[in-house]
Amino acid sequence: MVVMNQNHSRDESPLHQTVAGKIEFVSAGQSIQIEFTDQRLSPHAGTATFWAFLHHCGWRELVARCLPHPPPTSPNALPLVGKVLGFVQGLLCGAKKLTHVAYLRRDPMVPELLGIKRVASQSTFTRFFQGFTSAGKNLACFRPLFRWAMHQLPGRREGYALDLDSTRLLHEDGHQEGVAVGYTRLGTKPCLHPLLAIFSEVRLVAAFWLRPGNSSCANNIVAFFLDLWDNLPRHLRVRVVRADSGFYLAELLRLWEQLRVKFIVVARLT
Repeated sequence: MVVMNQNHSRDESPLHQTVAGKIEFVSAGQSIQIEFTDQRLSPHAGTATFWAFLHHCGWRELVARCLPHPPPTSPNALPLVGKVLGFVQGLLCGAKKLTHVAYLRRDPMVPELLGIKRVASQSTFTRFFQGFTSAGKNLACFRPLFRWAMHQLPGRREGYALDLDSTRLLHEDGHQEGVAVGYTRLGTKPCLHPLLAIFSEVRLVAAFWLRPGNSSCANNIVAFFLDLWDNLPRHLRVRVVRADSGFYLAELLRLWEQLRVKFIVVARLT
């Protein structure tokens, strides 16, 4: 067991403390040793391997080019890409709200792991996401990121299985744009109803469209699939498309037949 050596009190002036170099004792028949260190410790250090990969693969530079925000004018403003990295770190650490992400400001190791000055505050994150003001800006930002992710996949002779699905994102307050009352596992609730396409073998989201909560399962599915098909990297081959009965739509089945794509769709019983 290793414990940080706190040499200072909460007061502004340091207090002299005498700390044992090592403590050893026996508990329940086992020997336990406690040591003290001046090195900083972090409960989030396990994300270091993820950031070591991301810092050397060009993703950070791509994000900086794709963001729709104008360059900051204040000399004290945080770089835009730094806000993105802080938000991603929050997702990796299980954050469900922007306040959870901002809590990482208390961890002195996080800026070093991410290569940023500091983690942004909740209000800064809120203003940052308000910069995505239109579907065009969203598409111009996220399409290159999805394309980059798919380009990292190796080509497979047998191809990939592409799964279509939809889910519900609950928003109990109902103030977000696009939130509408729709059916969820908890009954009718304010929600969003996004579409997803996932490469099954690698569990990679290949495409994602956000829709109002009152949309039907197959709403805009044809346009969604055509957009994905047109932007699919040439080295990736779709072996089969799979979907549940919510996507049992004659127009969609005809499209797959025209594209000569094999598909497995659960028939809707009527």
